[in-house]
Amino acid sequence: MRWYPLYWLPVAAVLLFIITFTSGGKGQAQQPAIQVSSDKCLDCHKGIVQLYAKGKHAPVNCAQCHPKAAAHAAAHTAKKVLAAETDYRWESCGFCHINQYTTMKMDDPVKIGPFGGTPREMDHAPKVDEYPLINKIIAGHGFTAEYNEDRSHKLLMKVHITTQRKQNAACLNCKSTAVAYFWNRKWNGVELNEKADWKTIIDHLPQGTQDYGMSCSHCHDPHSAQPRLVHQLLKNTIAKNGVNPYWKEKNVKSFEAADKQQQQSLVCSQCHVEYACGPGADKQPHYHFAWSKVRDVHDYYTKECNYQQDWKHGITGETMVKMQHPDTETFWESKYERAGASCVTCHMPKLTWEGKTFTSHWMTSPFKYLDRYIKGDKEYGAYPCQQCHPNVPAEKLMEKAINVQKSVYELQKKAQEALSDCIDAIAAAKKAQNVDAAKLQQAVENHRLAHVRWEGLAVAENSMGFHNPEEVLPELNKAVEFARKAGQLAKEAVK
Repeated sequence: MRWYPLYWLPVAAVLLFIITFTSGGKGQAQQPAIQVSSDKCLDCHKGIVQLYAKGKHAPVNCAQCHPKAAAHAAAHTAKKVLAAETDYRWESCGFCHINQYTTMKMDDPVKIGPFGGTPREMDHAPKVDEYPLINKIIAGHGFTAEYNEDRSHKLLMKVHITTQRKQNAACLNCKSTAVAYFWNRKWNGVELNEKADWKTIIDHLPQGTQDYGMSCSHCHDPHSAQPRLVHQLLKNTIAKNGVNPYWKEKNVKSFEAADKQQQQSLVCSQCHVEYACGPGADKQPHYHFAWSKVRDVHDYYTKECNYQQDWKHGITGETMVKMQHPDTETFWESKYERAGASCVTCHMPKLTWEGKTFTSHWMTSPFKYLDRYIKGDKEYGAYPCQQCHPNVPAEKLMEKAINVQKSVYELQKKAQEALSDCIDAIAAAKKAQNVDAAKLQQAVENHRLAHVRWEGLAVAENSMGFHNPEEVLPELNKAVEFARKAGQLAKEAVK
């Protein structure tokens, strides 16, 4: 590394004055920082030379994203080297990418379609409204304290901090880019791992990111601007099991080797997957990506965790799986995926503003784009479906999609009721004095098989079955069958 004379220091102090704002396009974003010599930065940071030189960000000065770059470069001795730091705020990218920045900030309270949706700001949209028996079905789990429909990405961190549920450090791999990037390393003096104290990490979060947490560099390499992954566990899982274990021809063992379709979905898979994190039923920290279809989740956790990774049911006393949001895994094997679609296709369509076409970063339900398209909104309206259905009116496709969702919802109600009944039967059998233990254990296993399907495909998954109706409907039928069988076995177990 080069060292520079002490007369650099006053100049460095001036260079640190970089936080001013300007308006541009449709939103506000930060002005670029006063420049430093990028060539001098690259003298030491050899690892990014090729990325920086060949990428779209080659003209961008290092100080744009590293607010202490000047003081870092001007440090006179090794003992005085200051961290250049990284600006994780959306505004630092938004100065140049104003349209992407503006759409990232979008938050629309209008609910399009009968299910899900993104509620206004911090208002609650509790899952129990759509699933009245859910608190019984997941009795004893922290989600009974608060379980709402997801909000927009601009509130990703804020919702996490304010929830009534107990949080843990591993959750922050989705909520904070800084945490995900430095996971299993020391960051700001904090060792980041499953045993780290959540509150300590929160207190160290970069200023200005407490609402959204996740920065643009969660999905884009800041030096090359190309897509990337920062989630260490996902990268490790891919190295072990591939980018898509259910599509042999495309199942390469790294993000870099994956094709564009797979990469576009994988950046979303950093968060939109089934995982287990935090203390399990055995009180030990767990952090797993099952990276499996919902039908295979039961076997995965049985083999890898002895079914201890989540919680113990408050009524039956049995350990269970608490499904998260297996959107990626549900989409696997779907007709949409096999037709070439990715998450980007439907959730990040192209918009055109003031003559410039760009990829929307609203990342919301396709229904919201379609609704605006049907109403003639030329700014936020889009018809992503037309890539595969060029001759079908948008109104008809939306009606068809909603009808699919209604079918899934009606079927899940049967599974919900059967799960409630089997919980009662298992609990009653456990209180009985003379019980066939083997038959009761069969009831428990059938309860588990029903539960992962119902919660994973109807409650935790975010499309009400539309991501893959050809899979979801048969699997929910199995959920009904497993739950009813569980109840019958539990009754038969009582001698």
